[in-house]
Amino acid sequence: MRLEGKKAVVTGGASGFGKETALLFAREGAEVALIDLNLPGAEEVAEEIRKAGGKAWAFQADVSDEASVKKAFAGIFASMGVIDILINIAGFGRGGWNIEDLSVEQWERLIDVNLKGVFLCSREVIPHMEERKYGKIVSIASICGQCGRKVAVDYAASKAGVIGLTRALAMQVAKYGVNVNAIAPGPIVTPIFEKNYTPDQIKVLMDTIPFSRMGTTMDVANLFLFLASDESGWITGECVAVNGGAYMG
Repeated sequence: MRLEGKKAVVTGGASGFGKETALLFAREGAEVALIDLNLPGAEEVAEEIRKAGGKAWAFQADVSDEASVKKAFAGIFASMGVIDILINIAGFGRGGWNIEDLSVEQWERLIDVNLKGVFLCSREVIPHMEERKYGKIVSIASICGQCGRKVAVDYAASKAGVIGLTRALAMQVAKYGVNVNAIAPGPIVTPIFEKNYTPDQIKVLMDTIPFSRMGTTMDVANLFLFLASDESGWITGECVAVNGGAYMG
Protein backbone atom coordinates (compact mmCIF):
# COMPACT_ATOMS: atom_id res chain seq x y z
CA MET A 1 0.00 0.00 0.00
CA ARG A 2 1.35 3.38 -1.05
CA LEU A 3 0.52 5.29 2.15
CA GLU A 4 0.98 2.58 4.75
CA GLY A 5 1.82 4.08 8.11
CA LYS A 6 1.14 7.66 6.98
CA LYS A 7 -1.22 10.04 8.74
CA ALA A 8 -3.20 12.39 6.54
CA VAL A 9 -5.54 15.34 6.98
CA VAL A 10 -8.14 16.02 4.29
CA THR A 11 -10.10 19.27 4.44
CA GLY A 12 -13.48 19.30 2.74
CA GLY A 13 -13.62 15.58 3.41
CA ALA A 14 -17.39 15.19 3.64
CA SER A 15 -18.10 15.11 -0.11
CA GLY A 16 -16.75 15.41 -3.65
CA PHE A 17 -12.99 15.38 -4.14
CA GLY A 18 -12.40 15.31 -0.39
CA LYS A 19 -14.52 12.24 0.27
CA GLU A 20 -13.04 10.34 -2.68
CA THR A 21 -9.51 11.24 -1.62
CA ALA A 22 -10.05 10.30 2.03
CA LEU A 23 -11.48 6.90 1.10
CA LEU A 24 -8.66 6.24 -1.35
CA PHE A 25 -5.99 7.22 1.18
CA ALA A 26 -7.52 4.88 3.73
CA ARG A 27 -7.52 2.01 1.25
CA GLU A 28 -3.84 2.75 0.64
CA GLY A 29 -3.03 2.38 4.32
CA ALA A 30 -3.23 5.92 5.72
CA GLU A 31 -4.91 7.02 8.92
CA VAL A 32 -7.18 9.90 7.95
CA ALA A 33 -8.53 12.95 9.78
CA LEU A 34 -11.34 14.72 7.96
CA ILE A 35 -12.09 18.42 8.42
CA ASP A 36 -15.37 19.85 7.17
CA LEU A 37 -17.94 22.44 8.12
CA ASN A 38 -20.45 19.61 7.61
CA LEU A 39 -19.54 17.47 10.62
CA PRO A 40 -22.27 14.81 10.12
CA GLY A 41 -21.06 14.31 6.53
CA ALA A 42 -17.45 14.00 7.67
CA GLU A 43 -18.50 11.55 10.40
CA GLU A 44 -20.21 9.39 7.77
CA VAL A 45 -17.03 9.20 5.71
CA ALA A 46 -14.94 8.46 8.80
CA GLU A 47 -17.33 5.69 9.80
CA GLU A 48 -17.12 4.19 6.31
CA ILE A 49 -13.34 4.07 6.67
CA ARG A 50 -13.56 2.50 10.12
CA LYS A 51 -16.03 -0.15 8.93
CA ALA A 52 -13.52 -1.12 6.24
CA GLY A 53 -10.86 -1.64 8.92
CA GLY A 54 -9.12 1.74 8.76
CA LYS A 55 -8.58 4.52 11.27
CA ALA A 56 -10.36 7.84 10.80
CA TRP A 57 -11.50 10.89 12.75
CA ALA A 58 -13.86 13.73 11.87
CA PHE A 59 -13.50 17.35 12.98
CA GLN A 60 -15.67 20.37 12.33
CA ALA A 61 -14.05 23.61 11.23
CA ASP A 62 -14.64 26.67 9.11
CA VAL A 63 -11.28 26.79 7.31
CA SER A 64 -11.57 30.56 6.90
CA ASP A 65 -11.66 31.09 10.68
CA GLU A 66 -8.32 31.01 12.50
CA ALA A 67 -9.67 29.91 15.87
CA SER A 68 -11.76 27.17 14.29
CA VAL A 69 -8.77 25.83 12.34
CA LYS A 70 -6.50 25.90 15.38
CA LYS A 71 -9.06 23.98 17.43
CA ALA A 72 -9.46 21.30 14.76
CA PHE A 73 -5.72 20.79 14.33
CA ALA A 74 -5.20 20.63 18.10
CA GLY A 75 -7.69 17.77 18.11
CA ILE A 76 -6.00 16.08 15.18
CA PHE A 77 -2.55 16.23 16.78
CA ALA A 78 -4.03 14.85 20.00
CA SER A 79 -5.63 11.98 18.08
CA MET A 80 -2.91 11.11 15.56
CA GLY A 81 0.27 12.45 17.11
CA VAL A 82 1.83 13.49 13.82
CA ILE A 83 0.68 14.72 10.42
CA ASP A 84 2.53 13.47 7.36
CA ILE A 85 0.13 14.73 4.70
CA LEU A 86 -2.17 17.75 4.39
CA ILE A 87 -4.69 17.81 1.56
CA ASN A 88 -6.38 21.20 1.18
CA ILE A 89 -9.68 20.69 -0.64
CA ALA A 90 -12.26 22.68 1.34
CA GLY A 91 -13.76 25.41 -0.81
CA PHE A 92 -16.65 26.43 -3.02
CA GLY A 93 -17.51 28.22 -6.25
CA ARG A 94 -20.41 30.15 -7.65
CA GLY A 95 -22.26 30.19 -10.93
CA GLY A 96 -22.40 33.92 -11.69
CA TRP A 97 -19.85 35.08 -14.26
CA ASN A 98 -20.23 38.89 -14.28
CA ILE A 99 -18.11 41.06 -12.00
CA GLU A 100 -20.82 43.72 -11.74
CA ASP A 101 -23.11 41.17 -10.08
CA LEU A 102 -20.54 40.35 -7.38
CA SER A 103 -20.75 42.07 -4.00
CA VAL A 104 -17.74 42.80 -1.80
CA GLU A 105 -19.18 40.47 0.82
CA GLN A 106 -19.42 37.61 -1.69
CA TRP A 107 -15.86 38.29 -2.87
CA GLU A 108 -14.47 38.27 0.66
CA ARG A 109 -16.28 35.10 1.72
CA LEU A 110 -15.10 33.05 -1.25
CA ILE A 111 -11.50 34.31 -1.06
CA ASP A 112 -11.47 33.63 2.67
CA VAL A 113 -12.57 30.01 2.27
CA ASN A 114 -10.70 29.06 -0.91
CA LEU A 115 -7.41 30.89 -0.34
CA LYS A 116 -7.18 31.97 3.30
CA GLY A 117 -8.27 28.45 4.27
CA VAL A 118 -5.25 26.94 2.50
CA PHE A 119 -3.01 29.46 4.26
CA LEU A 120 -4.45 28.78 7.73
CA CYS A 121 -4.37 24.99 7.45
CA SER A 122 -0.88 24.93 5.93
CA ARG A 123 0.41 27.23 8.65
CA GLU A 124 -0.73 24.77 11.30
CA VAL A 125 1.37 21.90 9.93
CA ILE A 126 4.46 23.63 8.54
CA PRO A 127 6.43 23.97 11.83
CA HIS A 128 5.64 20.32 12.61
CA MET A 129 6.76 19.14 9.15
CA GLU A 130 9.89 21.28 9.20
CA GLU A 131 10.87 19.82 12.57
CA ARG A 132 10.33 16.24 11.33
CA LYS A 133 12.07 16.96 7.99
CA TYR A 134 9.13 15.39 6.18
CA GLY A 135 5.73 16.36 4.87
CA LYS A 136 3.42 16.54 1.87
CA ILE A 137 1.01 19.40 1.26
CA VAL A 138 -1.25 19.26 -1.78
CA SER A 139 -3.95 21.86 -2.41
CA ILE A 140 -6.82 22.06 -4.85
CA ALA A 141 -6.42 24.81 -7.43
CA SER A 142 -8.29 24.89 -10.74
CA ILE A 143 -7.91 25.32 -14.47
CA CYS A 144 -9.60 28.67 -13.73
CA GLY A 145 -6.44 29.82 -11.97
CA GLN A 146 -4.31 28.92 -14.98
CA CYS A 147 -6.20 30.48 -17.86
CA GLY A 148 -9.25 32.55 -18.69
CA ARG A 149 -12.52 30.69 -18.18
CA LYS A 150 -16.20 31.56 -17.97
CA VAL A 151 -16.36 31.47 -14.19
CA ALA A 152 -16.83 33.99 -11.42
CA VAL A 153 -13.83 36.29 -11.04
CA ASP A 154 -13.55 35.68 -7.29
CA TYR A 155 -13.27 31.95 -7.88
CA ALA A 156 -10.61 32.37 -10.57
CA ALA A 157 -8.67 34.79 -8.35
CA SER A 158 -8.81 32.44 -5.37
CA LYS A 159 -7.43 29.53 -7.38
CA ALA A 160 -4.67 31.62 -8.95
CA GLY A 161 -3.82 32.61 -5.38
CA VAL A 162 -3.58 28.96 -4.34
CA ILE A 163 -1.07 28.38 -7.15
CA GLY A 164 1.04 31.34 -6.04
CA LEU A 165 0.88 30.32 -2.39
CA THR A 166 1.92 26.79 -3.33
CA ARG A 167 5.01 27.92 -5.21
CA ALA A 168 6.16 30.39 -2.57
CA LEU A 169 5.63 27.90 0.25
CA ALA A 170 7.43 25.16 -1.69
CA MET A 171 10.48 27.43 -1.93
CA GLN A 172 10.42 28.05 1.82
CA VAL A 173 10.22 24.44 2.96
CA ALA A 174 12.13 22.48 0.31
CA LYS A 175 15.29 22.50 2.43
CA TYR A 176 13.34 20.65 5.13
CA GLY A 177 12.27 17.86 2.77
CA VAL A 178 8.66 19.05 2.59
CA ASN A 179 6.88 18.85 -0.76
CA VAL A 180 4.19 21.42 -1.60
CA ASN A 181 2.13 21.05 -4.77
CA ALA A 182 -1.28 21.88 -6.20
CA ILE A 183 -3.73 20.17 -8.51
CA ALA A 184 -5.69 22.05 -11.16
CA PRO A 185 -8.78 20.08 -12.25
CA GLY A 186 -10.85 20.97 -15.25
CA PRO A 187 -14.66 20.92 -15.06
CA ILE A 188 -15.75 17.87 -13.06
CA VAL A 189 -19.30 17.48 -11.84
CA THR A 190 -19.48 17.22 -8.04
CA PRO A 191 -22.40 17.99 -5.69
CA ILE A 192 -21.02 21.50 -5.08
CA PHE A 193 -20.48 22.03 -8.83
CA GLU A 194 -24.07 21.01 -9.60
CA LYS A 195 -25.36 23.28 -6.83
CA ASN A 196 -23.60 26.36 -8.16
CA TYR A 197 -23.99 26.01 -11.93
CA THR A 198 -27.06 25.71 -14.15
CA PRO A 199 -27.25 22.88 -16.70
CA ASP A 200 -26.56 25.40 -19.49
CA GLN A 201 -23.48 26.73 -17.67
CA ILE A 202 -22.23 23.19 -17.07
CA LYS A 203 -22.66 22.42 -20.78
CA VAL A 204 -20.58 25.47 -21.72
CA LEU A 205 -17.76 24.31 -19.46
CA MET A 206 -17.96 20.66 -20.49
CA ASP A 207 -17.81 21.59 -24.17
CA THR A 208 -14.24 22.81 -23.58
CA ILE A 209 -12.95 19.27 -22.84
CA PRO A 210 -11.30 17.55 -25.86
CA PHE A 211 -11.14 14.11 -24.23
CA SER A 212 -13.86 11.62 -24.95
CA ARG A 213 -15.28 11.53 -21.42
CA MET A 214 -15.95 13.78 -18.49
CA GLY A 215 -13.57 13.81 -15.56
CA THR A 216 -14.41 12.08 -12.30
CA THR A 217 -13.57 12.70 -8.67
CA MET A 218 -11.39 9.59 -8.82
CA ASP A 219 -9.27 11.19 -11.56
CA VAL A 220 -8.43 13.90 -9.05
CA ALA A 221 -8.09 11.58 -6.04
CA ASN A 222 -5.56 9.43 -7.90
CA LEU A 223 -3.39 12.48 -8.49
CA PHE A 224 -3.66 13.48 -4.84
CA LEU A 225 -2.49 9.96 -3.98
CA PHE A 226 0.57 10.20 -6.21
CA LEU A 227 1.57 13.64 -4.93
CA ALA A 228 1.03 12.54 -1.31
CA SER A 229 3.13 9.41 -1.76
CA ASP A 230 6.90 9.06 -1.64
CA GLU A 231 6.82 8.34 -5.39
CA SER A 232 6.62 12.11 -5.92
CA GLY A 233 9.60 12.89 -3.70
CA TRP A 234 11.35 15.16 -6.22
CA ILE A 235 8.27 17.10 -7.29
CA THR A 236 7.55 20.39 -5.55
CA GLY A 237 6.16 23.81 -6.37
CA GLU A 238 4.11 22.37 -9.22
CA CYS A 239 0.51 22.87 -10.24
CA VAL A 240 -0.40 19.62 -11.98
CA ALA A 241 -3.29 19.71 -14.44
CA VAL A 242 -5.95 17.02 -14.66
CA ASN A 243 -8.48 18.27 -17.18
CA GLY A 244 -8.89 15.93 -20.16
CA GLY A 245 -6.97 18.34 -22.37
CA ALA A 246 -9.12 21.37 -21.62
CA TYR A 247 -5.98 23.48 -21.12
CA MET A 248 -2.72 22.54 -22.79
CA GLY A 249 -0.76 25.74 -22.09
